[in-house]
Amino acid sequence: MKERYRFFLDTPIFIVGGPRSGTTLLRNMLNRHPAIAVCRETEFFHWAYQRRRTFGQLSDLENRRRLVQRYVATQRIRRMRVDLEALAETLLREAVTYQAMFLSLLRFFAQAHGKRRCGEKTPHNGLITEMLCQWYPGAAIIHLLRDPRDAVASMLRMPWAPKNVYSNARAWLRFNQGAWRSRLRPNYLLVRYEELVSEPEAQLRRVCAFVGEEYSPAMLVPNWDPTAELAWFQRAEEPVTTQRLGRWREELTANQAALAEWAVGRDMRTFGYEPVCSRPGGLAILCELASAARCAVGKRVEQFPACWYYLIRSTDIVREEAARERYLESVVTHRSPG
Repeated sequence: MKERYRFFLDTPIFIVGGPRSGTTLLRNMLNRHPAIAVCRETEFFHWAYQRRRTFGQLSDLENRRRLVQRYVATQRIRRMRVDLEALAETLLREAVTYQAMFLSLLRFFAQAHGKRRCGEKTPHNGLITEMLCQWYPGAAIIHLLRDPRDAVASMLRMPWAPKNVYSNARAWLRFNQGAWRSRLRPNYLLVRYEELVSEPEAQLRRVCAFVGEEYSPAMLVPNWDPTAELAWFQRAEEPVTTQRLGRWREELTANQAALAEWAVGRDMRTFGYEPVCSRPGGLAILCELASAARCAVGKRVEQFPACWYYLIRSTDIVREEAARERYLESVVTHRSPG
């Protein structure tokens, strides 16, 4: 029994997919399971793994101490609402590699909530599912896929996303192509957002069977998560609804819908979604690409303080995060979500 318990702790569940594809909704459902604890985005690969050359090998205690001290001090980790001192002690003891550090963090979160299965929900992890499978061979990769037009329409309402169809459609494509590369692995499961909200119990039973757990009716009972501090996280706590299916037909203009379909190209059919619009005209495409370039440059300028810390003082992750938080607060305050 003890070996089986250890096996479950060492086989995390990763929820990946494009932005605004329902990953938070699925995370909330799984997190209500009596045996499963799926934490929100830890951004471990941004804050820790991508800086491994700067922090150095974690087999060295001083390197480990320096990274643990700074990582645990981030708001991202503080919002997990766990005993930070105990977490730091655990990471100092167990995080002898970056792989071990990530797993130790997820296990600590699960055990703090009295659960035996751990996991994380980060759309960006869709870009590294192959590495996650190499790190944790028994891990479950759950790829949540949503109609790109609905995802784009939703992103256009978000204050943090570009106000540009092409940029958002390409983001959808990038994350889903990354996750799709693991589709032939036995630990990969594709879940469609449309099916999840239309037949939630059937899809959750399918997910539970995939991860080796019994289905629990509690997964469909909405509850309040104190870590849901942002409006879009709070909406994902509400009862499951099909009202957002096909909203792109109301929220996107004919030109925007055509541009979204053009941006994702033939991959749209590969993922099982049928285009319905004619190809946009050349002038419309040029204008959209110019708008995307302006958005990208403008975002870099607005995020310059955070980029400076990342490039010049990459170990100062607390200050970089603070700069990113200020940027997010400014866009949430000054941009209407629509």
